[in-house]
Amino acid sequence: MEVEAARCECCGFTEECTPRYIAAVREEYMGRWVCGLCAEAVGDEIRRAGAGEATITTAEAFDRHVAFARSAAPRAGGAAAEDDLVAAVARLLRRCLDSPPASPAAPPPPPQGRKVAAGSGCPGGGDDD
Repeated sequence: MEVEAARCECCGFTEECTPRYIAAVREEYMGRWVCGLCAEAVGDEIRRAGAGEATITTAEAFDRHVAFARSAAPRAGGAAAEDDLVAAVARLLRRCLDSPPASPAAPPPPPQGRKVAAGSGCPGGGDDD
């Protein structure tokens, strides 16, 4: 399958996509290529505007999102969008790996140094020997 790199005109993120998919996205967004995250944000702009004010076009929603994306926190040291994404995912993974959430269904682990006694329902334990 043939793939090409496409760069988002909102956030600068680059994705590898098929030429057919790139063409479909460009057709929907007035010749511009938009990544999936920014496409969702443009859709949210349209839904949000429809809830309060007059309905806006895709072009107006796109322009609003571009203005928001460019006014967002300035990039420290001129880092690229891909670097920011990688750093954010790395922070998320470190946080998840450092402190995994406890499952509400899992029993707490036994205290260190104490043995757990096997009951009658356990193989090799209890009264049914």
